[in-house]
Amino acid sequence: MIPQSVIDAILAALDLPEFIGERVALTKQGSTYSGLCPFHRETTPSFKVFADHYHCYGCGAHGNGIDFVMQTQGLTFPEAVRMLAYRTGVDFPVSKHNRVLSNHNAMALDVMRRACAKYQQLLLGPNGRPAMAALTERGIDYDTIIRFGIGFAPEAWSTLCDDRTFQRDALLEAGLAVPRKKKKGCYDFFRNRLLFPIRADNGNVIGFGGRRLGEEGPKYLNSPETKLYRKGSVLFGLQQARQAIRMTRSIIVCEGFFDVITVSQAQIEHIVSTCGTALTETQAEIVLSLADRVFFCFDGDTAGAKATWRAAEMLVPLVSDQHEIRLCRLPAGEDPDSFVRKFGAPKFQEALDASPTLTAYLIGEITRGAKLPEARARSLSVAASLWRQFSAPGLGIFFRQFACEALRLTSSEFDRIAASASRRDGENALRNCPCCSGEASLISCDDGFQVQCNHCRITTPVTKTHDECRTIWNRRERPRMRSTTTIKQ
Repeated sequence: MIPQSVIDAILAALDLPEFIGERVALTKQGSTYSGLCPFHRETTPSFKVFADHYHCYGCGAHGNGIDFVMQTQGLTFPEAVRMLAYRTGVDFPVSKHNRVLSNHNAMALDVMRRACAKYQQLLLGPNGRPAMAALTERGIDYDTIIRFGIGFAPEAWSTLCDDRTFQRDALLEAGLAVPRKKKKGCYDFFRNRLLFPIRADNGNVIGFGGRRLGEEGPKYLNSPETKLYRKGSVLFGLQQARQAIRMTRSIIVCEGFFDVITVSQAQIEHIVSTCGTALTETQAEIVLSLADRVFFCFDGDTAGAKATWRAAEMLVPLVSDQHEIRLCRLPAGEDPDSFVRKFGAPKFQEALDASPTLTAYLIGEITRGAKLPEARARSLSVAASLWRQFSAPGLGIFFRQFACEALRLTSSEFDRIAASASRRDGENALRNCPCCSGEASLISCDDGFQVQCNHCRITTPVTKTHDECRTIWNRRERPRMRSTTTIKQ
């Protein structure tokens, strides 16, 4: 449990204008500070920072230092409190179990840091010439190699395992080595690969992505999941992209390591990628918390088309009316890396700007080729299901209008059919808790329904229908929720 006294001490010790001023250019005006709101695009400052809270008179964003960290960095409540505790010097309560776990994590982080340094030394040394040639062929320059910490694992079984400066147990725990099945000892996990360090929000290396140099093994090989690394909860290149994201209030999400590196080198630096997995809800929430304009740009093949549709479906209940989501499909056979190398960064930016918005993309895909009555009926069923999932009221209204125009229906006809249409799998899903990331449940009470976190017990107000309270929960209307005075870690 995090005692309320600890939370109060952190907020009292935090110099909020100074803290927010590290991310937002603020101008002092009497006892307050003002600047351009980091939560929506504006040209006239409407964002005010007071001693104990911030408030935007344009979009209504409001909160304290903990809220600011959660909204700008996509952290959970306990993570935000822990981060600010370290910053302010307030003692953070840690159980004996968590203290032991923290020590293990510190050892693993040290191993990852030193391994990253060694891999880069190997790339830049005489034995790294084949790997450097592969980078040069793609036009990757020295500054980019240093900026992203790119390294090289030679075609050897024990580059790290035979290095006595590394403890074998630590290598195994960090996912850098694999135990031998028949003999004692272990062997290196990465061999004959270019290595791209994957970093946590604080800059610590927590994993690697490896690109094959020869013909053996999978084309890409990522670190196995460890106590440090959860591939569905992190984005490659985010640390390098943060400043550009703050400046542009936009972010590009792609699929590959080289997509990020090549595009970033071409001066489009607000770009990140998933780590060898389809976009997850956690990753989607991170990017939505960081930027107003979000571009998803996946490969121009069949797999890329499927990934784009899955991302669009996932985003429907997550976006707000302040977000502009665009889904970019590149020509067949192209990805951001190859497209920029062939056609240049300006053409890539043109493709992003010309890509359809979320609602336009969904309606276009749903109604594509829907000419026969049966096909139109299927399109209507999918559109009705998606419409019910929108948490953003404005987007929901315009999505319905787009759907009615595309299917040649009146609003009343759409509403009548939507009300009777069967629900699709996942439509009733509840997002994880906005405070502790725990799972939530829909519960009935005397006066109606509530959604409650199974972990920290935060709840929505009582509503008459389960759809209404589900919408409140999924929309993240935190000010309307009730919570206890302490939160579990």
